[in-house]
Amino acid sequence: MRLRLLGLSLCALGLLGLSAVPAGAAGTSGSGAAADPVVTNYDSQVRVERDGLLRVAETWKLSNVNGTFTRFIVTRDHLPDDIDHVQEIGDLQVKAGGQDKKADVKTDGDVTSIAVPGIDSGTTELDFSYTVKGAVATVLDGTEVRFAPLTGISIPIQQANVVYSVPEVSHVSCFAGPIDSNIPCTLAQIGETSGPTFQQTNLPPGNTVRMAVGFPKGQIAANSIVEYRHTFKRAFSTDAAQLITALAVLLLGALALFALYRLRGRDQVDPRRVVPASLFSLGTDARINFSPPSDLRPGEVGTLIDERIDPVDVTATIIDLAVRGHITIIEQEHNTEYSRPDWELRRVSNAPSEELQRYENVLIRAIFGDADSVLVSELGRQVRANLEQVQDALYDGVVKRGWFSERPDRTRSLWATIGIATTVVGVIATVLLALLSTWGLLGIAITLVGIGLLVVGRYMPAKAPAAGRVLGQVAAIRGELLEMDVSELPTDQHAELCSRALPYAVVLGGSERWIDALVATDTTPDQEDEGFTWYRGPRGWHLQYLPDSLRNLTTNLTGALFAR
Repeated sequence: MRLRLLGLSLCALGLLGLSAVPAGAAGTSGSGAAADPVVTNYDSQVRVERDGLLRVAETWKLSNVNGTFTRFIVTRDHLPDDIDHVQEIGDLQVKAGGQDKKADVKTDGDVTSIAVPGIDSGTTELDFSYTVKGAVATVLDGTEVRFAPLTGISIPIQQANVVYSVPEVSHVSCFAGPIDSNIPCTLAQIGETSGPTFQQTNLPPGNTVRMAVGFPKGQIAANSIVEYRHTFKRAFSTDAAQLITALAVLLLGALALFALYRLRGRDQVDPRRVVPASLFSLGTDARINFSPPSDLRPGEVGTLIDERIDPVDVTATIIDLAVRGHITIIEQEHNTEYSRPDWELRRVSNAPSEELQRYENVLIRAIFGDADSVLVSELGRQVRANLEQVQDALYDGVVKRGWFSERPDRTRSLWATIGIATTVVGVIATVLLALLSTWGLLGIAITLVGIGLLVVGRYMPAKAPAAGRVLGQVAAIRGELLEMDVSELPTDQHAELCSRALPYAVVLGGSERWIDALVATDTTPDQEDEGFTWYRGPRGWHLQYLPDSLRNLTTNLTGALFAR
Protein backbone atom coordinates (compact mmCIF):
# COMPACT_ATOMS: atom_id res chain seq x y z
CA MET A 1 0.00 0.00 0.00
CA ARG A 2 2.86 2.39 0.86
CA LEU A 3 4.45 1.73 -2.53
CA ARG A 4 1.16 2.35 -4.36
CA LEU A 5 0.66 5.64 -2.54
CA LEU A 6 4.25 6.56 -3.39
CA GLY A 7 3.51 5.92 -7.05
CA LEU A 8 0.44 8.14 -6.92
CA SER A 9 2.37 10.88 -5.11
CA LEU A 10 5.19 10.71 -7.66
CA CYS A 11 2.73 11.12 -10.45
CA ALA A 12 1.21 14.12 -8.71
CA LEU A 13 4.67 15.61 -8.11
CA GLY A 14 5.45 15.20 -11.76
CA LEU A 15 2.28 16.99 -12.80
CA LEU A 16 3.02 19.85 -10.39
CA GLY A 17 6.73 20.02 -11.20
CA LEU A 18 6.47 20.07 -14.99
CA SER A 19 5.07 23.20 -16.60
CA ALA A 20 5.03 21.92 -20.15
CA VAL A 21 3.13 23.83 -22.78
CA PRO A 22 2.83 22.46 -26.31
CA ALA A 23 4.94 24.40 -28.84
CA GLY A 24 2.39 26.04 -30.99
CA ALA A 25 4.50 26.74 -34.02
CA ALA A 26 6.15 23.39 -34.15
CA GLY A 27 3.07 21.30 -33.59
CA THR A 28 0.31 23.26 -35.33
CA SER A 29 -1.85 21.29 -37.70
CA GLY A 30 -4.57 22.45 -39.90
CA SER A 31 -7.00 22.36 -37.00
CA GLY A 32 -4.68 24.45 -34.74
CA ALA A 33 -4.02 21.55 -32.27
CA ALA A 34 -0.62 21.49 -30.43
CA ALA A 35 1.59 18.43 -30.15
CA ASP A 36 1.99 16.83 -26.72
CA PRO A 37 5.30 17.16 -24.83
CA VAL A 38 7.38 13.98 -24.78
CA VAL A 39 10.84 12.63 -23.97
CA THR A 40 11.87 11.10 -27.23
CA ASN A 41 15.05 9.56 -25.87
CA TYR A 42 16.81 9.09 -22.53
CA ASP A 43 20.44 7.89 -22.62
CA SER A 44 22.42 7.28 -19.44
CA GLN A 45 25.96 6.15 -18.68
CA VAL A 46 26.47 4.96 -15.08
CA ARG A 47 30.01 4.37 -13.86
CA VAL A 48 30.28 2.43 -10.62
CA GLU A 49 33.45 3.20 -8.67
CA ARG A 50 35.15 0.66 -6.44
CA ASP A 51 34.04 2.56 -3.35
CA GLY A 52 30.38 2.32 -4.45
CA LEU A 53 30.00 5.89 -5.75
CA LEU A 54 27.90 6.20 -8.91
CA ARG A 55 28.90 8.73 -11.55
CA VAL A 56 25.93 9.33 -13.83
CA ALA A 57 25.86 11.12 -17.19
CA GLU A 58 22.44 11.52 -18.85
CA THR A 59 21.10 13.00 -22.05
CA TRP A 60 17.41 13.89 -22.24
CA LYS A 61 15.96 14.59 -25.67
CA LEU A 62 12.76 16.60 -25.33
CA SER A 63 10.01 17.52 -27.72
CA ASN A 64 7.37 20.24 -27.29
CA VAL A 65 8.41 21.02 -23.68
CA ASN A 66 8.03 24.58 -22.37
CA GLY A 67 8.50 26.06 -18.86
CA THR A 68 10.09 24.04 -16.05
CA PHE A 69 11.19 20.46 -16.61
CA THR A 70 11.26 18.39 -13.41
CA ARG A 71 12.58 14.86 -13.10
CA PHE A 72 12.67 12.63 -9.99
CA ILE A 73 15.01 10.04 -8.52
CA VAL A 74 14.00 7.57 -5.79
CA THR A 75 16.48 8.32 -2.99
CA ARG A 76 14.92 6.47 -0.05
CA ASP A 77 14.19 2.74 0.00
CA HIS A 78 12.05 1.35 2.83
CA LEU A 79 13.28 -1.99 4.16
CA PRO A 80 11.96 -4.25 6.95
CA ASP A 81 12.78 -3.63 10.62
CA ASP A 82 12.16 0.13 10.25
CA ILE A 83 15.32 0.57 8.17
CA ASP A 84 15.68 3.02 5.27
CA HIS A 85 18.51 3.07 2.71
CA VAL A 86 19.10 6.65 1.64
CA GLN A 87 20.87 7.91 -1.48
CA GLU A 88 22.51 11.33 -1.73
CA ILE A 89 22.71 13.26 -4.99
CA GLY A 90 25.82 15.42 -5.41
CA ASP A 91 28.02 17.30 -7.93
CA LEU A 92 24.98 18.11 -10.07
CA GLN A 93 25.48 19.87 -13.38
CA VAL A 94 22.83 20.56 -16.02
CA LYS A 95 23.62 21.87 -19.48
CA ALA A 96 21.58 22.79 -22.51
CA GLY A 97 23.46 23.27 -25.78
CA GLY A 98 26.73 23.29 -23.87
CA GLN A 99 25.56 26.10 -21.57
CA ASP A 100 25.07 25.61 -17.83
CA LYS A 101 21.46 25.66 -16.68
CA LYS A 102 20.21 26.48 -13.20
CA ALA A 103 18.65 23.54 -11.36
CA ASP A 104 16.63 23.44 -8.14
CA VAL A 105 17.18 20.26 -6.08
CA LYS A 106 14.73 19.26 -3.36
CA THR A 107 14.21 16.07 -1.37
CA ASP A 108 10.65 15.37 -0.30
CA GLY A 109 9.93 12.04 1.37
CA ASP A 110 11.22 9.16 -0.74
CA VAL A 111 12.21 11.12 -3.87
CA THR A 112 14.61 13.88 -4.86
CA SER A 113 13.40 16.29 -7.51
CA ILE A 114 15.61 18.20 -9.94
CA ALA A 115 13.75 21.12 -11.54
CA VAL A 116 15.25 22.93 -14.55
CA PRO A 117 13.43 26.20 -15.37
CA GLY A 118 13.44 28.18 -18.60
CA ILE A 119 12.82 25.32 -21.02
CA ASP A 120 11.34 26.36 -24.38
CA SER A 121 10.44 24.57 -27.54
CA GLY A 122 13.86 25.36 -28.92
CA THR A 123 15.54 23.32 -26.21
CA THR A 124 15.60 19.75 -27.46
CA GLU A 125 18.40 18.30 -25.33
CA LEU A 126 19.41 18.48 -21.65
CA ASP A 127 22.61 16.96 -20.25
CA PHE A 128 22.69 15.94 -16.56
CA SER A 129 25.75 14.79 -14.65
CA TYR A 130 25.77 13.94 -10.94
CA THR A 131 27.01 11.48 -8.37
CA VAL A 132 24.98 9.13 -6.23
CA LYS A 133 26.23 8.01 -2.83
CA GLY A 134 24.56 5.21 -0.88
CA ALA A 135 23.23 3.15 -3.82
CA VAL A 136 25.32 0.01 -3.14
CA ALA A 137 23.92 -2.39 -0.53
CA THR A 138 25.25 -5.63 0.90
CA VAL A 139 23.46 -8.78 -0.29
CA LEU A 140 23.94 -12.46 0.43
CA ASP A 141 26.60 -13.14 -2.24
CA GLY A 142 28.24 -9.72 -2.48
CA THR A 143 26.92 -6.22 -3.17
CA GLU A 144 24.24 -4.74 -5.39
CA VAL A 145 23.54 -1.34 -6.96
CA ARG A 146 19.88 -0.30 -6.61
CA PHE A 147 19.08 2.74 -8.70
CA ALA A 148 15.84 4.28 -10.03
CA PRO A 149 16.67 7.46 -12.03
CA LEU A 150 13.45 7.41 -14.04
CA THR A 151 10.64 8.09 -11.61
CA GLY A 152 7.34 9.92 -11.77
CA ILE A 153 7.95 11.87 -15.02
CA SER A 154 4.62 13.39 -16.02
CA ILE A 155 5.22 13.01 -19.73
CA PRO A 156 5.86 9.78 -21.64
CA ILE A 157 9.36 8.51 -22.42
CA GLN A 158 9.55 6.87 -25.82
CA GLN A 159 12.96 5.23 -25.43
CA ALA A 160 15.25 4.79 -22.40
CA ASN A 161 18.78 3.34 -22.62
CA VAL A 162 21.05 2.81 -19.61
CA VAL A 163 24.57 1.36 -19.80
CA TYR A 164 26.70 0.60 -16.72
CA SER A 165 30.47 0.77 -16.67
CA VAL A 166 31.44 -1.79 -14.05
CA PRO A 167 33.87 -4.62 -13.29
CA GLU A 168 32.69 -8.21 -13.06
CA VAL A 169 28.89 -8.56 -12.63
CA SER A 170 27.01 -11.43 -11.00
CA HIS A 171 23.43 -10.56 -11.96
CA VAL A 172 21.15 -7.80 -13.27
CA SER A 173 17.44 -7.05 -13.04
CA CYS A 174 15.13 -4.30 -14.22
CA PHE A 175 11.46 -3.55 -13.68
CA ALA A 176 9.27 -0.90 -15.28
CA GLY A 177 5.80 0.42 -14.57
CA PRO A 178 4.24 1.54 -11.28
CA ILE A 179 6.60 1.90 -8.34
CA ASP A 180 5.77 -1.61 -7.07
CA SER A 181 5.69 -3.23 -10.50
CA ASN A 182 7.28 -6.62 -11.17
CA ILE A 183 7.03 -6.24 -14.96
CA PRO A 184 10.46 -6.72 -16.55
CA CYS A 185 11.96 -3.96 -18.63
CA THR A 186 12.16 -4.29 -22.41
CA LEU A 187 15.81 -5.34 -22.10
CA ALA A 188 18.13 -6.19 -19.22
CA GLN A 189 21.34 -8.01 -20.12
CA ILE A 190 25.00 -8.43 -19.23
CA GLY A 191 26.89 -7.46 -22.36
CA GLU A 192 29.89 -9.45 -23.52
CA THR A 193 31.94 -6.43 -24.54
CA SER A 194 30.18 -3.67 -22.58
CA GLY A 195 28.67 -3.40 -19.16
CA PRO A 196 25.09 -4.23 -18.19
CA THR A 197 22.58 -2.70 -20.57
CA PHE A 198 18.97 -1.78 -19.87
CA GLN A 199 16.27 -0.56 -22.25
CA GLN A 200 12.67 0.41 -21.88
CA THR A 201 10.35 1.62 -24.62
CA ASN A 202 7.15 3.61 -24.25
CA LEU A 203 7.27 4.35 -20.52
CA PRO A 204 3.90 5.96 -19.62
CA PRO A 205 3.72 9.16 -17.48
CA GLY A 206 4.23 8.66 -13.76
CA ASN A 207 5.93 5.28 -14.14
CA THR A 208 9.30 4.12 -12.84
CA VAL A 209 12.29 2.17 -14.05
CA ARG A 210 14.17 0.36 -11.28
CA MET A 211 17.50 -1.33 -11.96
CA ALA A 212 19.72 -3.60 -9.91
CA VAL A 213 23.26 -4.74 -10.75
CA GLY A 214 24.96 -7.34 -8.55
CA PHE A 215 28.68 -7.86 -7.93
CA PRO A 216 30.66 -10.69 -6.39
CA LYS A 217 32.24 -10.16 -3.02
CA GLY A 218 35.24 -7.86 -3.06
CA GLN A 219 34.40 -6.12 -6.35
CA ILE A 220 32.40 -3.06 -5.24
CA ALA A 221 32.25 -1.78 -1.66
CA ALA A 222 28.87 -1.28 -0.01
CA ASN A 223 28.18 2.34 0.90
CA SER A 224 24.58 2.21 2.09
CA ILE A 225 23.47 5.21 4.11
CA VAL A 226 21.21 3.70 6.77
CA GLU A 227 18.51 5.67 8.56
CA TYR A 228 15.87 4.32 10.88
CA ARG A 229 12.20 5.11 10.72
CA HIS A 230 10.77 6.44 13.95
CA THR A 231 8.21 3.88 15.11
CA PHE A 232 6.91 2.75 18.48
CA LYS A 233 8.58 -0.62 18.05
CA ARG A 234 11.95 0.93 17.31
CA ALA A 235 11.65 3.60 20.03
CA PHE A 236 11.29 0.77 22.56
CA SER A 237 13.69 -1.61 20.86
CA THR A 238 14.28 -4.98 22.48
CA ASP A 239 17.65 -5.48 20.82
CA ALA A 240 20.29 -7.05 23.03
CA ALA A 241 22.00 -3.82 24.13
CA GLN A 242 18.78 -1.97 24.97
CA LEU A 243 17.09 -4.93 26.65
CA ILE A 244 20.13 -5.93 28.73
CA THR A 245 20.73 -2.33 29.83
CA ALA A 246 17.10 -1.82 30.86
CA LEU A 247 17.03 -5.12 32.76
CA ALA A 248 20.35 -4.25 34.44
CA VAL A 249 18.94 -0.89 35.59
CA LEU A 250 15.83 -2.65 36.92
CA LEU A 251 17.89 -5.30 38.72
CA LEU A 252 20.31 -2.77 40.21
CA GLY A 253 17.38 -0.55 41.19
CA ALA A 254 15.61 -3.46 42.90
CA LEU A 255 18.79 -4.41 44.76
CA ALA A 256 19.31 -0.80 45.81
CA LEU A 257 15.71 -0.55 47.07
CA PHE A 258 16.11 -3.78 49.02
CA ALA A 259 19.40 -2.61 50.55
CA LEU A 260 17.86 0.78 51.33
CA TYR A 261 14.97 -0.82 53.18
CA ARG A 262 17.27 -3.18 55.08
CA LEU A 263 19.59 -0.36 56.15
CA ARG A 264 17.13 2.49 56.71
CA GLY A 265 13.58 1.18 56.79
CA ARG A 266 13.70 -2.06 58.76
CA ASP A 267 12.52 -1.73 62.35
CA GLN A 268 15.29 -2.32 64.85
CA VAL A 269 12.96 -4.41 67.00
CA ASP A 270 11.62 -7.94 67.11
CA PRO A 271 7.93 -7.71 66.14
CA ARG A 272 7.24 -11.16 67.66
CA ARG A 273 8.39 -10.16 71.11
CA VAL A 274 5.73 -10.03 73.83
CA VAL A 275 6.56 -8.32 77.14
CA PRO A 276 4.30 -9.10 80.10
CA ALA A 277 2.12 -6.05 80.66
CA SER A 278 -1.42 -5.14 81.76
CA LEU A 279 -3.66 -2.13 81.87
CA PHE A 280 -4.65 -3.08 85.42
CA SER A 281 -2.64 -3.46 88.60
CA LEU A 282 -3.47 -4.28 92.21
CA GLY A 283 -3.12 -1.29 94.52
CA THR A 284 -2.05 -1.27 98.15
CA ASP A 285 -5.66 -0.87 99.25
CA ALA A 286 -6.67 -4.02 97.37
CA ARG A 287 -8.35 -1.94 94.71
CA ILE A 288 -7.62 -2.34 91.02
CA ASN A 289 -5.74 0.57 89.52
CA PHE A 290 -5.76 1.47 85.85
CA SER A 291 -2.06 1.89 85.09
CA PRO A 292 -0.97 1.51 81.45
CA PRO A 293 2.70 0.51 81.16
CA SER A 294 5.13 3.34 80.34
CA ASP A 295 2.16 5.70 80.79
CA LEU A 296 1.03 4.86 77.27
CA ARG A 297 -1.79 6.92 75.77
CA PRO A 298 -4.14 5.62 73.03
CA GLY A 299 -2.99 8.16 70.45
CA GLU A 300 0.64 7.26 71.03
CA VAL A 301 -0.12 3.55 70.79
CA GLY A 302 -1.82 3.97 67.40
CA THR A 303 1.02 6.12 66.06
CA LEU A 304 3.65 3.66 67.26
CA ILE A 305 1.97 0.66 65.66
CA ASP A 306 1.47 1.93 62.10
CA GLU A 307 3.90 4.89 62.19
CA ARG A 308 1.22 7.37 61.18
CA ILE A 309 -1.57 9.39 62.81
CA ASP A 310 -4.95 8.03 61.75
CA PRO A 311 -8.42 9.47 62.46
CA VAL A 312 -8.99 6.66 64.97
CA ASP A 313 -5.96 7.84 66.97
CA VAL A 314 -7.39 11.34 67.39
CA THR A 315 -10.92 10.06 68.08
CA ALA A 316 -9.63 7.62 70.70
CA THR A 317 -7.68 10.47 72.31
CA ILE A 318 -10.85 12.57 72.63
CA ILE A 319 -12.69 9.65 74.25
CA ASP A 320 -9.69 9.05 76.54
CA LEU A 321 -9.65 12.72 77.63
CA ALA A 322 -13.36 12.40 78.42
CA VAL A 323 -12.90 9.18 80.40
CA ARG A 324 -10.06 10.77 82.38
CA GLY A 325 -12.30 13.69 83.36
CA HIS A 326 -11.13 16.54 81.09
CA ILE A 327 -14.09 16.55 78.70
CA THR A 328 -17.75 15.63 79.11
CA ILE A 329 -19.57 14.27 76.07
CA ILE A 330 -23.29 15.09 76.12
CA GLU A 331 -25.53 13.54 73.50
CA GLN A 332 -28.15 16.00 72.31
CA GLU A 333 -31.85 15.24 72.16
CA HIS A 334 -33.25 14.06 68.84
CA ASN A 335 -36.03 16.29 67.54
CA THR A 336 -37.30 13.48 65.34
CA GLU A 337 -36.43 9.88 64.75
CA TYR A 338 -34.63 10.84 61.55
CA SER A 339 -32.82 13.97 62.75
CA ARG A 340 -29.05 14.04 62.62
CA PRO A 341 -27.44 13.15 65.97
CA ASP A 342 -25.22 15.70 67.66
CA TRP A 343 -23.10 15.94 70.80
CA GLU A 344 -21.85 18.73 73.00
CA LEU A 345 -18.24 18.56 74.10
CA ARG A 346 -17.93 20.43 77.38
CA ARG A 347 -14.64 21.35 79.05
CA VAL A 348 -14.50 20.20 82.71
CA SER A 349 -13.51 23.14 84.91
CA ASN A 350 -12.27 21.07 87.84
CA ALA A 351 -10.42 18.49 85.73
CA PRO A 352 -7.84 16.22 87.40
CA SER A 353 -4.44 17.78 87.97
CA GLU A 354 -2.59 15.08 86.05
CA GLU A 355 -0.06 16.33 83.52
CA LEU A 356 -1.33 16.14 79.96
CA GLN A 357 0.90 15.30 77.05
CA ARG A 358 1.65 18.24 74.77
CA TYR A 359 -0.44 16.86 71.92
CA GLU A 360 -3.40 16.46 74.31
CA ASN A 361 -3.18 20.12 75.36
CA VAL A 362 -2.95 21.19 71.71
CA LEU A 363 -6.01 19.05 70.88
CA ILE A 364 -8.07 20.57 73.72
CA ARG A 365 -7.18 24.08 72.54
CA ALA A 366 -8.04 23.12 68.98
CA ILE A 367 -11.46 21.81 70.08
CA PHE A 368 -12.54 24.58 72.42
CA GLY A 369 -10.44 27.62 71.64
CA ASP A 370 -11.66 30.25 74.15
CA ALA A 371 -15.05 28.57 74.65
CA ASP A 372 -16.08 26.10 77.32
CA SER A 373 -18.24 23.93 75.08
CA VAL A 374 -18.74 23.17 71.42
CA LEU A 375 -21.04 21.00 69.33
CA VAL A 376 -19.50 18.23 67.30
CA SER A 377 -21.42 19.50 64.27
CA GLU A 378 -19.62 22.87 64.66
CA LEU A 379 -16.10 21.53 65.17
CA GLY A 380 -15.17 21.40 61.50
CA ARG A 381 -13.21 24.42 60.33
CA GLN A 382 -11.66 25.40 63.68
CA VAL A 383 -10.29 21.95 64.50
CA ARG A 384 -9.13 21.19 60.95
CA ALA A 385 -7.21 24.48 60.92
CA ASN A 386 -5.28 23.35 64.00
CA LEU A 387 -5.16 19.62 63.31
CA GLU A 388 -1.70 19.87 61.78
CA GLN A 389 -0.40 21.27 65.09
CA VAL A 390 -1.95 18.29 66.91
CA GLN A 391 -0.25 15.88 64.52
CA ASP A 392 3.06 17.73 64.85
CA ALA A 393 2.88 17.52 68.63
CA LEU A 394 2.03 13.81 68.55
CA TYR A 395 4.83 12.99 66.10
CA ASP A 396 7.27 15.05 68.18
CA GLY A 397 6.07 13.15 71.25
CA VAL A 398 6.87 9.69 69.88
CA VAL A 399 10.31 10.93 68.80
CA LYS A 400 10.90 12.43 72.25
CA ARG A 401 10.07 9.07 73.81
CA GLY A 402 12.86 7.56 71.71
CA TRP A 403 10.59 5.30 69.65
CA PHE A 404 11.76 6.85 66.37
CA SER A 405 15.03 8.55 65.49
CA GLU A 406 13.15 11.05 63.31
CA ARG A 407 9.52 11.91 62.69
CA PRO A 408 7.82 9.21 60.62
CA ASP A 409 5.84 11.72 58.57
CA ARG A 410 8.96 13.60 57.53
CA THR A 411 10.73 10.37 56.65
CA ARG A 412 7.84 9.31 54.42
CA SER A 413 7.67 12.78 52.88
CA LEU A 414 11.40 12.76 52.10
CA TRP A 415 11.31 9.41 50.33
CA ALA A 416 8.05 10.25 48.58
CA THR A 417 9.72 13.38 47.19
CA ILE A 418 12.73 11.37 46.02
CA GLY A 419 10.41 8.76 44.50
CA ILE A 420 8.30 11.36 42.69
CA ALA A 421 11.42 13.13 41.39
CA THR A 422 12.86 9.84 40.12
CA THR A 423 9.55 8.90 38.50
CA VAL A 424 9.28 12.29 36.78
CA VAL A 425 12.88 11.99 35.54
CA GLY A 426 12.04 8.50 34.27
CA VAL A 427 8.93 9.69 32.42
CA ILE A 428 10.81 12.59 30.82
CA ALA A 429 13.69 10.28 29.92
CA THR A 430 11.25 7.78 28.41
CA VAL A 431 9.68 10.45 26.19
CA LEU A 432 13.01 11.92 25.09
CA LEU A 433 14.71 8.56 24.53
CA ALA A 434 11.70 7.26 22.60
CA LEU A 435 11.60 10.37 20.40
CA LEU A 436 15.34 10.65 19.79
CA SER A 437 16.65 7.09 19.98
CA THR A 438 15.81 3.43 20.44
CA TRP A 439 16.43 3.43 24.20
CA GLY A 440 12.86 3.98 25.41
CA LEU A 441 13.04 0.83 27.57
CA LEU A 442 15.79 2.46 29.64
CA GLY A 443 13.44 5.33 30.48
CA ILE A 444 10.72 2.86 31.49
CA ALA A 445 13.23 1.07 33.76
CA ILE A 446 14.09 4.38 35.49
CA THR A 447 10.38 5.13 35.90
CA LEU A 448 9.78 1.74 37.52
CA VAL A 449 12.64 2.37 39.95
CA GLY A 450 10.97 5.68 40.86
CA ILE A 451 7.65 3.94 41.46
CA GLY A 452 9.52 1.39 43.59
CA LEU A 453 10.91 4.26 45.67
CA LEU A 454 7.38 5.56 46.20
CA VAL A 455 6.26 2.15 47.45
CA VAL A 456 9.33 1.51 49.63
CA GLY A 457 9.20 5.08 50.97
CA ARG A 458 5.95 4.27 52.78
CA TYR A 459 7.85 1.74 54.91
CA MET A 460 10.98 3.81 55.49
CA PRO A 461 10.11 5.13 58.98
CA ALA A 462 12.05 2.75 61.22
CA LYS A 463 11.31 2.15 64.87
CA ALA A 464 14.27 2.66 67.18
CA PRO A 465 15.46 -0.03 69.62
CA ALA A 466 13.71 1.78 72.50
CA ALA A 467 10.37 1.00 70.85
CA GLY A 468 10.98 -2.76 71.08
CA ARG A 469 9.93 -3.20 74.70
CA VAL A 470 6.94 -0.89 74.28
CA LEU A 471 5.73 -2.84 71.25
CA GLY A 472 6.02 -6.02 73.31
CA GLN A 473 3.88 -4.40 76.01
CA VAL A 474 1.35 -3.27 73.41
CA ALA A 475 1.13 -6.86 72.14
CA ALA A 476 0.32 -8.04 75.67
CA ILE A 477 -2.28 -5.29 76.13
CA ARG A 478 -3.96 -6.20 72.84
CA GLY A 479 -4.27 -9.79 73.97
CA GLU A 480 -5.74 -8.62 77.27
CA LEU A 481 -8.32 -6.40 75.54
CA LEU A 482 -9.38 -9.21 73.22
CA GLU A 483 -9.41 -12.11 75.67
CA MET A 484 -9.75 -10.86 79.25
CA ASP A 485 -12.82 -11.99 81.16
CA VAL A 486 -14.32 -8.58 81.94
CA SER A 487 -16.62 -10.07 84.54
CA GLU A 488 -13.60 -10.62 86.80
CA LEU A 489 -13.28 -6.87 87.39
CA PRO A 490 -14.61 -5.67 90.75
CA THR A 491 -18.31 -4.80 90.59
CA ASP A 492 -17.87 -1.44 92.27
CA GLN A 493 -15.12 -0.47 89.78
CA HIS A 494 -16.58 -2.19 86.73
CA ALA A 495 -17.87 0.93 84.93
CA GLU A 496 -14.76 2.98 85.73
CA LEU A 497 -12.24 0.36 84.59
CA CYS A 498 -14.19 -0.58 81.46
CA SER A 499 -14.43 3.10 80.53
CA ARG A 500 -10.67 3.57 80.98
CA ALA A 501 -9.93 0.54 78.82
CA LEU A 502 -12.34 1.56 76.04
CA PRO A 503 -10.09 4.15 74.24
CA TYR A 504 -7.29 1.56 74.05
CA ALA A 505 -9.72 -0.98 72.64
CA VAL A 506 -10.79 1.57 70.00
CA VAL A 507 -7.17 1.64 68.77
CA LEU A 508 -6.10 -1.97 69.38
CA GLY A 509 -9.36 -3.82 68.78
CA GLY A 510 -12.09 -5.37 70.89
CA SER A 511 -14.03 -2.16 71.57
CA GLU A 512 -17.39 -3.94 71.12
CA ARG A 513 -16.82 -6.28 74.07
CA TRP A 514 -15.82 -3.40 76.35
CA ILE A 515 -18.86 -1.37 75.31
CA ASP A 516 -21.01 -4.43 75.99
CA ALA A 517 -19.38 -4.65 79.42
CA LEU A 518 -20.44 -1.05 80.08
CA VAL A 519 -23.98 -1.86 78.94
CA ALA A 520 -23.98 -4.81 81.36
CA THR A 521 -23.60 -2.42 84.29
CA ASP A 522 -27.22 -1.38 83.76
CA THR A 523 -29.08 -2.97 86.67
CA THR A 524 -32.39 -1.25 85.86
CA PRO A 525 -32.96 -1.78 82.12
CA ASP A 526 -36.53 -0.49 82.28
CA GLN A 527 -35.55 2.86 83.73
CA GLU A 528 -34.06 5.88 82.02
CA ASP A 529 -30.27 6.13 82.35
CA GLU A 530 -28.29 9.32 82.56
CA GLY A 531 -25.05 7.67 81.43
CA PHE A 532 -21.62 8.02 82.96
CA THR A 533 -19.59 10.94 84.23
CA TRP A 534 -17.87 11.18 80.86
CA TYR A 535 -20.84 10.38 78.61
CA ARG A 536 -24.40 11.53 79.20
CA GLY A 537 -27.41 10.68 77.16
CA PRO A 538 -30.53 12.77 76.42
CA ARG A 539 -33.94 12.27 78.01
CA GLY A 540 -35.26 8.78 77.58
CA TRP A 541 -31.78 7.39 76.92
CA HIS A 542 -30.82 3.90 78.07
CA LEU A 543 -27.45 2.20 78.42
CA GLN A 544 -28.61 -0.27 75.78
CA TYR A 545 -28.25 2.63 73.31
CA LEU A 546 -24.55 3.10 74.15
CA PRO A 547 -23.12 0.94 71.28
CA ASP A 548 -25.05 2.91 68.65
CA SER A 549 -24.34 6.22 70.37
CA LEU A 550 -20.58 5.65 70.48
CA ARG A 551 -20.53 4.29 66.95
CA ASN A 552 -22.32 7.41 65.69
CA LEU A 553 -20.09 9.63 67.82
CA THR A 554 -16.95 8.09 66.33
CA THR A 555 -18.28 8.50 62.79
CA ASN A 556 -19.29 12.13 63.32
CA LEU A 557 -16.05 13.03 65.09
CA THR A 558 -14.00 11.56 62.27
CA GLY A 559 -16.04 13.48 59.71
CA ALA A 560 -15.74 16.73 61.65
CA LEU A 561 -11.99 16.37 62.13
CA PHE A 562 -10.83 14.98 58.81
CA ALA A 563 -13.50 15.62 56.15
CA ARG A 564 -12.61 18.24 53.55
